[in-house]
Amino acid sequence: MAMGQLSSLGMGSGVLNYDVIDKLKKADERAVVAPIERKMKENIEKQKELTEITGLINTLKSPVATLADYSTYLGRTSNVSSDAIKATVSSGIPIQDIKVDVESLAQGDINEVGKKFSSRDDVFSSKDVKLNIYTKDKFYTIDIKAGMTLNDVAQQITDTTDGNAMGIVMKTGGEKPYQLMINSKGTGEGSRIYLGSTLSTESIANLTELDEGDFNIIVRDSNYNERIISVKLDAQAAESQNKAETLKNAITEALKNDDFTEELLEKEINIGLSEDGKRIILNDRRGYGIKLEGNKLSTLGITSARSKEDGLFNTKKPITAGLIEGSINIDTITLDLAKMTNKNNTSEENAKIIAQAIDNIAGLHAKTDANGKLIITSEIGEVKITANDAKGEAFLSAMDMKGGLFQNYIKLQEQIFNFKSLQKASDARFSYNGVSITRPTNEINDVINGVNLTLIHTTEPDKPAIISVGRDTEAIKEQVREFVKAYNELVPKLDEVTRFDPETKIAGIFNGVGDIRTIRSQLNALFSRPIGVGAGHSLIDFGLTINEKSQMSLNESTLDSMLSQDSQKAIDAFYGFDNKNRFGQEEHVDGIFVNFNNFIKSLVDGSNAKLTLYQDSLSRDAKNLDKDKMQANERLKSRYDIMAGRFAAYDEQIAKANNSFNAVQMMIDQAAGNGKKK
Repeated sequence: MAMGQLSSLGMGSGVLNYDVIDKLKKADERAVVAPIERKMKENIEKQKELTEITGLINTLKSPVATLADYSTYLGRTSNVSSDAIKATVSSGIPIQDIKVDVESLAQGDINEVGKKFSSRDDVFSSKDVKLNIYTKDKFYTIDIKAGMTLNDVAQQITDTTDGNAMGIVMKTGGEKPYQLMINSKGTGEGSRIYLGSTLSTESIANLTELDEGDFNIIVRDSNYNERIISVKLDAQAAESQNKAETLKNAITEALKNDDFTEELLEKEINIGLSEDGKRIILNDRRGYGIKLEGNKLSTLGITSARSKEDGLFNTKKPITAGLIEGSINIDTITLDLAKMTNKNNTSEENAKIIAQAIDNIAGLHAKTDANGKLIITSEIGEVKITANDAKGEAFLSAMDMKGGLFQNYIKLQEQIFNFKSLQKASDARFSYNGVSITRPTNEINDVINGVNLTLIHTTEPDKPAIISVGRDTEAIKEQVREFVKAYNELVPKLDEVTRFDPETKIAGIFNGVGDIRTIRSQLNALFSRPIGVGAGHSLIDFGLTINEKSQMSLNESTLDSMLSQDSQKAIDAFYGFDNKNRFGQEEHVDGIFVNFNNFIKSLVDGSNAKLTLYQDSLSRDAKNLDKDKMQANERLKSRYDIMAGRFAAYDEQIAKANNSFNAVQMMIDQAAGNGKKK
């Protein structure tokens, strides 16, 4: 239809205009569209309220799910009667009192070098020095080159031992305030640092009764004389299961009972155990060798009977074969090498000849190893070797050596190291409920699973630290408080949306929805249902009540009393218990909060939960209402578009009729006028 016709609608008739169409259309909209819009508004309100209710139910679900979980009742607290230890306990360990007597703490090794220095950059030694260290079941040789600074030596010790022995420069004060410390990285017997001469035995395989001559230890006494000390062990001690420690104690006792070694024990002569506690470590800090001998060494499983010793002068390459020319001095004795060797000699023959010549010098000893290398030792701890001519220098160079003054550890110990033990590494020793235990650390977590101890200091005799392990009822009470709070937020909302006032006839948005109307009554039924053997217990017995205004309250003293007097009853009531049915079969009876949890899950958990299904139905209804409204509006639009077209046609016909009538009227009026003139 032409726009001109519609825009002039009503001009012909003066009646059929858009005001009439609008009034008719609004009347139809009130009858058709408005009911759909009211339903849409109600649907939106229902979805909003359902979202709020679901949120409140999920808030209630949190403490309920916790109280329905058995692990909640496995929580433990620990109280320690003494500051000698700290203790933490894990969930589920038996409720008990644990007695701990701390005899000694685990500690690390601390050793002080006697020589003091003015600066960290002072030269440590003007000579090449070798320091032997044994720790963590390994031998280490620290090569300290002439000219290295104090700091360099400290770092060399740390690097060579992979940090198991730490070189530390300390400022101790005085005119020369800096000193070198050699400390262990960790604590425990296995972290001890042995300096000087050390013998590590094999694992002690067997113990046997030891008598005179069965097991001897040979050491240097306080007068530096070799002393043979017999170690004895009676038959009863030989039955000990801790073989290495028993033998170690026997060796210690033998040294202690000898007048010539007693004062050296634990100062210069040290007896210890390997990290695994199966081998014995024997050490002379002064650097003198230690030997073992006796009829029963092999019975004990010992084959290593001599401490590891380095030569004073060890050639790096074998002695050359043939005629060797040149002259060298060993201390003050000149060796003319050309007179001692000839062109037909092998390397081994030359080595033996030279070694024999040196061995004949008073105070010196020499030998060759399997590879023909020369090893020189000295009874006074030093030897001076110099070349008297160029060919003598060539001889030393051929063995990759240089002339000079060579000193062994014993000499250096007197002049430079002069080690002093400030603290000996040792294991922690304590008793746990009367059982004696040793550990290499003060952090103990492997005696009883779930109990972690930190040893702080020793306990007084006959005054053990008591660790009281109890049930963590505070965690349970906190969840009950959260349950009460969440219930008191949910129930008023349920009352609001399901109410009906018979006087005003006003109903809540969900008054007719059964799945929501019944939530409160089902919660209250679970609240008052007793669980347990016999009459059982309901939440009322634990101090929870609901008043006439649907408000829940908690008497904490009643709850606390029930939990402390018989916590098992609370667990039975809250979580449930195992019981035999009438057929004699074992079955589990769900507790109050397990039932609460199952009910709440039926409302909100999963795609088949009641409120989830209801939410889905509201979403579908919203889509259908949108569609109905759109279709209704389209039908009305089509109807009134047709009506407007018809009005335009009628208006045009009326306009034509009016125009024809007006023309006739004019003719009549003209005729009437002419008649009057006549």
